[in-house]
Amino acid sequence: MQLQFSTDTVRFDTLLSSVASITRRFRVYNPHKHAVEINQLSLGRLNDSPYSLTVNGIKKERFDHEVIFGKDSLLVLVEVLIDPMDEDLPYLVKDSVVFDYNQNQDHVKLVAWGQDANFYDREVIECDAVWTAGKPYVLYDTVLVAENCRLTVEPGARILIDNNSALAIAGTLQIQGTAEDKVLIRNTRFDDNYDIAPGQWNTILFLEGSKDNLIDHAEIRNGVIGLRVGSPDDDDEYDLVVSNTSIGHMSSSGILAFTSDIYAYNTEVFNCQAELLGNYIGGNYKYEHCTFSNEPNLYTRDIPSVILSDYIDLGDGNTLVEDLNLEMTNSIIWGEEDEELLIAASGQSNVTILLNKNLIKSENEDWVTLGNYIAQGRNYPEFYSPAFYNFQIDSLSPARDSAAVSSITMDLLGTPRDEFPDIGAYERKDSIP
Repeated sequence: MQLQFSTDTVRFDTLLSSVASITRRFRVYNPHKHAVEINQLSLGRLNDSPYSLTVNGIKKERFDHEVIFGKDSLLVLVEVLIDPMDEDLPYLVKDSVVFDYNQNQDHVKLVAWGQDANFYDREVIECDAVWTAGKPYVLYDTVLVAENCRLTVEPGARILIDNNSALAIAGTLQIQGTAEDKVLIRNTRFDDNYDIAPGQWNTILFLEGSKDNLIDHAEIRNGVIGLRVGSPDDDDEYDLVVSNTSIGHMSSSGILAFTSDIYAYNTEVFNCQAELLGNYIGGNYKYEHCTFSNEPNLYTRDIPSVILSDYIDLGDGNTLVEDLNLEMTNSIIWGEEDEELLIAASGQSNVTILLNKNLIKSENEDWVTLGNYIAQGRNYPEFYSPAFYNFQIDSLSPARDSAAVSSITMDLLGTPRDEFPDIGAYERKDSIP
């Protein structure tokens, strides 16, 4: 009598070495009316296997004389803990579950990919450290770049941040990706269900006094707040420059700044529960050729996607107010709300706002008077494939050939802008892959 199996192969997504996996499971079915005794159910490599089995609440590598009654089944749980191999690239880890019964032998294959990593717990990074492509850098808890120290992140490097963990910058962060080798910052889980799941780590936090920060050609995914900036100082020099970067799938905000100096261009921010861009308590900001889109969105929202304010209420009757100076050109502000841009001025500070050649989801005709375009209706910007978070523009997009000529001559992907540039982070190509 032959047993039947719910699968012939149990597969795990890529796993960090020395980190326990999730539990996979499969069932063994006895389709016959008589019981079948499994003489031995075991891992093929027994004690040498990185895998472990749990049957009937007991975990070990071998089980003897397990009985499956007629028309019944047996649930087998599988986990894996991979030993480091000192390899930069993922490596294959295989075994099988072997079933010996009634002079039969069946196998269920076990397959996983291991990934070695550089692990950081709650600690201060070595001053003037350089992180390179190869093994990813895994952050547990909050990891700090100290004052007067620099962390340089080279093209192709990967930074994986665990639950409730953060990268805090008191000194300087220099992320130096390229169009071909972007720097990836995301969660530590590689399962498909976690690919766009927000809230898997905390934030990249720029502390007061942090300066000379650069984020170029990066992808930042799956956190609570992508960039949290609070670096007030006595000058208008940009303390953070963000370029050619994609920030998305955040359970709160994409870029959240308080009294800071930021310049961003060729940057897209999308799918955030609160603001895509929130600039509060004044500051000095410049945004060129950016795409801010909260459609599609995984959340129920009731605030605009872009909020610019010279103040914030503390909730105890007190209000913080500072001067606000902001320039935004050639950018898209889009989402599911009727009004996706809010400018809030207290009347107690100097506020200078320059908006020109932006495409804004709004019913406010004043934006048109100031040299912008307002839009309503579904997917008015004519994004190429917004359902898959592809915010390149289609051939009939109203953003096409509508931007002011600027010094930003390449787009987020490294495509040259022509003499009639497009609004947003992307320049339309005749063929989009």
